[in-house]
Amino acid sequence: MGPTIQAADWKLEPISGADRELVEAIALPPEQEAFAGSLDEVFGRLNEPGAVGLEQGFAVIEPNGEVVGFFVLREGLRRPAWAPPGTVSLHNFRVRPGFQGKGVGRRCISLLEEWFARERPVQPQLMLAVNSRNTAAINAYRKIGFVDTGQRHEEGMGPQYIFAKPLV
Repeated sequence: MGPTIQAADWKLEPISGADRELVEAIALPPEQEAFAGSLDEVFGRLNEPGAVGLEQGFAVIEPNGEVVGFFVLREGLRRPAWAPPGTVSLHNFRVRPGFQGKGVGRRCISLLEEWFARERPVQPQLMLAVNSRNTAAINAYRKIGFVDTGQRHEEGMGPQYIFAKPLV
């Protein structure tokens, strides 16, 4: 059994719309890409003038310096209609193939919780929408502590379940 990896060995790096090359290695299979959103779409939004301060990308870097996760947070005027005021919504969450199913998603959310604890005096509620057909993601979010709110939302790929995770 290898050495235990401490959370301090992992990094959560805020990235901008100019940092796309950092997450290019997280190429998902087409069936996952359909749910996570294309990098063209994601970085197109991050590069919009209205994104500054309200839409932020994050890369998750493992101890050897490899980028293994990525997600985007939206808040304020950039949050979706299903997210109530004061919440932060999680989007485009992806874990690099080969690292999936190994606790990396949980590590990503743990790093995000640590970031909120440092950067936000008042901890918001974290919410996300997950496609009802994306059972792998639904199960993963539940394991990480997200709870189905019972709210539903219709989007391009079909019905979305709205999940929430209070940050404590």
